[in-house]
Amino acid sequence: MKPDKIDMELNPQPIVGTHNVDQSDYFATLVTFASWGDAKAQHNLGASYLEGKEVAQDYAEALHWHTLAAEQGHPLAQHDLGTMYLEGLGTTPDASAALHWFTKAAEQGDAKAQSNLGILYATGEGVEEDIVEAAKWFHLAAIANLPDGLENLKIAQEDMTPQQAAKAKQLASEWSPTAKKSD
Repeated sequence: MKPDKIDMELNPQPIVGTHNVDQSDYFATLVTFASWGDAKAQHNLGASYLEGKEVAQDYAEALHWHTLAAEQGHPLAQHDLGTMYLEGLGTTPDASAALHWFTKAAEQGDAKAQSNLGILYATGEGVEEDIVEAAKWFHLAAIANLPDGLENLKIAQEDMTPQQAAKAKQLASEWSPTAKKSD
């Protein structure tokens, strides 16, 4: 039933089917939406625990909520989860798991994940070292105006032949992001 105009002016609450979010209790609302399976809320809750905002810092909780969101295809959660695995926050350091999650986020166009993925390829951490693949990801991060991407690209190019640099640029120009996947 749609409220009439007078009712809406006196009671500006959302219509049936929407959620009335109380901004004064953001964290409790976030927990509710996250527990309902909302990927964005799960990521934001994970970030709160990771950074210690609105709640005491808890890496295990951050890992839990970021994992749930990342498995739904949320690129920011995938990036954060990759960082947690790389740095061993709430888990044993695992470069292969970091590579997996950075790749998922990078393939969706997340510039920070692209730069981090490039670093893994440049250093051979969790993957076979590949300067051309690294530079491809740095190109993409630079195109997205991520300062670290441009800086990393410049550093990588110092160790590349002109042919390798051209190949990396070509790979970056041929690349396109994948659609959000829920795996």
